[in-house]
Parts: sequence; structure tokens; C-alpha cells
Amino acid sequence: MFTIENQVTGKVFRTDGDSAILDDALIHGLNFPYGCQKGFCGKCKATIIEGEVGYEGGIPNGITPEEVADGMALLCQCRAKSDVALVIDELNSVADIEVRTLPCKVQSIERLNHDVTQIFLKIPNAESLQYLAGQYIDLIHPDFEPRAFSIANAPGNDGLIDLHVRLIEGGKFTNFIFNQLREKSLLQLEGPKGDFFFREDSKKPVILMAGGTGFAPIKSIVEHAIATKLDRSIYIYWGVRNEVDLYMDLPQQWANENDNIHFVPVLSQSNEDWQGRKGFVHKSILRDFEDLTGYEIYACGPPEMVKSAAKSFVEQGMIQDNFFSDAFVFAFTGKK
Repeated sequence: MFTIENQVTGKVFRTDGDSAILDDALIHGLNFPYGCQKGFCGKCKATIIEGEVGYEGGIPNGITPEEVADGMALLCQCRAKSDVALVIDELNSVADIEVRTLPCKVQSIERLNHDVTQIFLKIPNAESLQYLAGQYIDLIHPDFEPRAFSIANAPGNDGLIDLHVRLIEGGKFTNFIFNQLREKSLLQLEGPKGDFFFREDSKKPVILMAGGTGFAPIKSIVEHAIATKLDRSIYIYWGVRNEVDLYMDLPQQWANENDNIHFVPVLSQSNEDWQGRKGFVHKSILRDFEDLTGYEIYACGPPEMVKSAAKSFVEQGMIQDNFFSDAFVFAFTGKK
């Protein structure tokens, strides 16, 4: 096994040398830039400071022999032959990422509860979609207006996009997804979009507040934090109406398996058997944190929840620049 270190960020991961350095970096949650992943575009070009890399076959078209002689390498094609120290600017802004329109196939559909379904979309092997944890895509079907859905899985390199779709009363697209969409159906997506994404360079503890399917981008953020071995404290608050709306057990699993992750579910319309938190989710946060000055807060869900939370959090010391939000607007125009 070899150690790969990006000297720009200090981030380190391990590789057995059998896969391209880029592939292993993405598996470990690092936001190395990339494009075609075929050795043509040159977007994953890095400078090798120490160590040795090699290519299977000749030098790829995306890099010149002169650049190789100067210590540069295409990370999508090269493999580590020793421990490697390299220099590459990792993506940390939506401005660094290209918005693309891509075909996709429905790989699987699973009903998670009475009004939420999970869809996995597969992008063709020759394509890729790079995004930051928390961003969303527009899902496109010729019979409907495009509809925005948050990406629920962490950035990776497997060509899969995880979406959590809630059935909206009167919503034509979501009714189509629930009642007519089938596996292997062909769609298009456009993205990534949105400035709601995880600021991973910060050292502040993180509060993640989700309402309903606002859990989807929160899931992406937490999975990314776990993949990158982030040691910041993470507090997850998931607010729903009743217990059945907690459509995944993952938050409790994360809390059980990671000392720095904590989970509090909050029900607004609980029955008598519920022994946990009750009421509005943002009020549980206010109850647990007397002073929010030193925290970053990510809020995703219905607009009224986000608006009420922002106002209350500022009154309890939160710095406005430390508040990041994505409000879901359930409108028939397909806008988010």
C-alpha cells in the first residue's frame, strides 16, 4: 500500500497502486477535479513533488512529454509506484464545477415509506458528474417541467445518483415517479446546481437540520464527512411529522458508529408512544445550544422551517455567514 498526500490541503489517503490515483482519491471523498476520466481533457493534471507514478501504455493525450518531464501527471490515468506527494487544487466552490446535461437510466426504485421513494440513476460509463456534497440536479422528462431534487449520496466515482422523492399532492411529476416510472427508464439530468454545499475546510462544529426529504442533502454531507474521516463534531436534527416519516435508519447508525456524530429525531405530530423529542425541530436545537456563535448550521427543508430557524438562531448568537440553507419550494413549476 502507498500513501498519497495532497500538499495543498494536507489530506492523505492510501492506494494499492492497482487503480488510478484519481479513482482512489474520489473513493476516499477527496474533491480532486476531473473531466473526461479518459486522459484527454487534462482537468485532473497535478504536479508530482515526491514519488513515482506510471501509466499503463504510453503517455495519455491530455499531457505532453514536456509536462511529464516537469513532474506533472494525469491522475485519472496514472498509478502510484511508491508513496506520492502531489499538488492539486481541490474543488471547494460551485464556481469550479461545470453544469452538464447528461442522459441517465433508472437503475432502481424503492418505496421507503408511504410518500417517499428512493431512485438510483445511472450515468453512462463514458460520462461523469462531479458535484459537492449538498448540491442538487434538475431531473428532466419531456412530458413535464424539470424538477429539482437534492443528490442524496456523497460525491464519488460510481456514476450513481441517489434521489429521495416525496409524493406531492397535485404534483404531476412526483405522481409520475411514484406510479409510472420503471427501472431502465431513460431520463436526463442537468447539474450540479445550487450553492448549498458542505464547507469542509472549516474547523467549526456542525449542526445539520433537515425537514422531511431535506434529509437527502444532509445524507450526502454526512457520508462525505465519514468518507474523508472528518473529526469535527456533527449534530444531526431531523424534523418530521410522525415516526413513519423517519424513512431511513442511517442517522442512528452513523451516531452509533462514529463518536463525533450525534442524532436527534424530532416529531411535530407524535403519538402517545413516542418517547423522543416533540415540536419544531429548530426549537430542539435552541434548547440544546445556548450559544450558537461557534457553530456552522446547515438547514434543508420547507421554507418556513428554514426562515424561522435562521431568525431564531441569529437571536441565539449564530453568525449569519455560518448559516447555509436550501429551502424546498413545492411548486408545480418544477422550481426548488
